[in-house]
Amino acid sequence: MTTTDGTTAADRYAARVDAVLAQRTRLRGPQPPGDKRAGCPADHPLLTADPLRPLGPNLAVIASYVEADDVAIDVGGGAGRISLPLALRCREVINVEPSPTMAIGFRRNAAGAGITNTRIIEGEWPNVDAPAGSVALVNHVTYLTQEIVPFIKKLEQAGRRRVLITVNSVPGPSFQRVLYQLVHGEAEEVVPGHVELINVIWELGILPDIRILPQPTVPFTPAPGRDAAIVGAIARFPGEQWGWWDLGSDLEARLRSILEARFDELFTASPEGFVPRYVTPGREILITWEPAP
Repeated sequence: MTTTDGTTAADRYAARVDAVLAQRTRLRGPQPPGDKRAGCPADHPLLTADPLRPLGPNLAVIASYVEADDVAIDVGGGAGRISLPLALRCREVINVEPSPTMAIGFRRNAAGAGITNTRIIEGEWPNVDAPAGSVALVNHVTYLTQEIVPFIKKLEQAGRRRVLITVNSVPGPSFQRVLYQLVHGEAEEVVPGHVELINVIWELGILPDIRILPQPTVPFTPAPGRDAAIVGAIARFPGEQWGWWDLGSDLEARLRSILEARFDELFTASPEGFVPRYVTPGREILITWEPAP
């Protein structure tokens, strides 16, 4: 929908992304070259999710759309946290993933689970030359996609039977906006989320089904003690605005000082340990449709 100032939903989406990247660059410096996931710890849940685990409630809903004869194209599928369990339920999974670190994790996880009906294409969507399948799957990838229309149109080419996109109602790259403002002294520019994405999809003449998935988002595992809570918060902070690189000594020291001085304000004690009070748990939202013939 074009507004009175002549902008479209896609224009507004891109403007949000541009504002986030501009603020991130100003406060954190430019993104270093190379694999932004290169520093991801080997035991990170994104790298170690067991493909043979029982399906959680949200993944079970996604799996319900996948049929035995499907070829699923997983865009930005990482180490296979979502698509490897689906590979047990369909003909083939093709992961299109730009991060070499995540690609290694995908191959390792598939081999460790004895899953052989997968392959990986290392590259950035939509620029990569990817084969067409029957289902296109995108999980929490769209938040910093400036050219969102070509991204969606290529999804329809890849998923000839169905497109499935998940985003969070509190976008993952903006979970920590309260702490961000304390550290940087200004409000965070927030990445586009489900509202902005759905408006773009509507603007393209697509009428998707929109489902709020059943299990609430649990962003972080409770920390067993005060020191562990602070260490965990520091380790997570680069994920804000997806600035996945070293904080630098000055910023890390300022962050630690705030966490220590305001600990009781920022954390809640639970029976399982300390959880961040500054994070608002959200809901995962599934946007799905059948592309027109």
